[in-house]
Amino acid sequence: MATLALIAALVATHAEALRRVQRSGNARDFATYYYAVQTALDGDDPYARGNLGARARADGTRRAVHPFFYPPPALLGMVWVAPFSLKSAYILWFWIQELALLATLAVLRRWLDAPLLLLLGATAALSPIPDSLAMGQVNLVVGLLALVGLWRGAGGWVGAAAMAKMAPALYLAGWGARGALRPVWAAGGVAVALSLLALPVVDAESQWRFYTEVLPGFSSGDYNGLTVPITLPANHSIPDLYHQLWPGPDDHHLSERAATAARVTSLSLLAALAVVARRARGPTGLGAAFGAITVLMLITPVYTYEHHLALLLLPVVASGVALLQGVLHPGWWTPWGLGLALASTPLAWLRAAKKAAPAAEWLIQESKFAALVLLMVVCVAAAWASGRAPEAAAD
Repeated sequence: MATLALIAALVATHAEALRRVQRSGNARDFATYYYAVQTALDGDDPYARGNLGARARADGTRRAVHPFFYPPPALLGMVWVAPFSLKSAYILWFWIQELALLATLAVLRRWLDAPLLLLLGATAALSPIPDSLAMGQVNLVVGLLALVGLWRGAGGWVGAAAMAKMAPALYLAGWGARGALRPVWAAGGVAVALSLLALPVVDAESQWRFYTEVLPGFSSGDYNGLTVPITLPANHSIPDLYHQLWPGPDDHHLSERAATAARVTSLSLLAALAVVARRARGPTGLGAAFGAITVLMLITPVYTYEHHLALLLLPVVASGVALLQGVLHPGWWTPWGLGLALASTPLAWLRAAKKAAPAAEWLIQESKFAALVLLMVVCVAAAWASGRAPEAAAD
């Protein structure tokens, strides 16, 4: 009965996400990928501000498009959109993402022996998953690539994920700390190979521009001219907290003090999580260790939007499995459940809560950041506990 109820909930929320896709005339975030491909295939620079918006206006689909700021090989995985209209490609991408989600659940079940109810429950609870689907984002595909690599110890998959979005490169710290250098080198090799393969789509000059101009701007908040403010209430990142404490020259750039504090915090946490990853044992411990790194991967960039939290499946499931297997004391169910509940709260509910309780507005606004920290702590506890469990499986 519980299984059927969860499946019904999933069908309902994902059907609503599909309706949002079908009703949208501008394809939301997906338009950035679509017009970046069209621009690059025409021999123009996809990173040049204005190129994407000009194509959208020529198509009559939207007046402006968010800038493209992903690695050049990211466009290799999107060249299939070329013969389709924006709307048709957007709908097809929704189904590709759904398949990636199903594959992700299959990998989590195979790698971590996760119970079906846990997988369905986590997926049904995490409202960022349908949000990512509706936004036309690439999170679920990127997450699947990285997850396969972590499961198989195959760095090439993680390298491919990092060439779609840079953040999965943080997983290499976990392998490095464990002395697993082969997947680290494999990830680097695949990154180089994909960059070379992308040359027919994104020329050498545009690729050089990404690595020398676009990528260095990430640490300051300059995402190639992105106009979304850092203080957007739905931003759940470490840099956003420091930006609130030490505001920058405008709402799109960090102050030097905030940028430095964010870097020191993230690097310190990464070093600590590398130690945890070194101690982790067995699939459950490794899953939890990489789950903790996943959370850090989410909160390290200047922008951590709602749709990014679709990647919480690994930390939620890995720590849940640790609790079910007795690796963690049952007392950890409370922070696990609270973290999942806060991370899964729809943004509309948070906006309503802030109106109802203005005195607690900041606490409500930052509740999802608190959720991410809670889930990271539970994952760390699970990974650490796996290292002392006498029944821990060999790596």
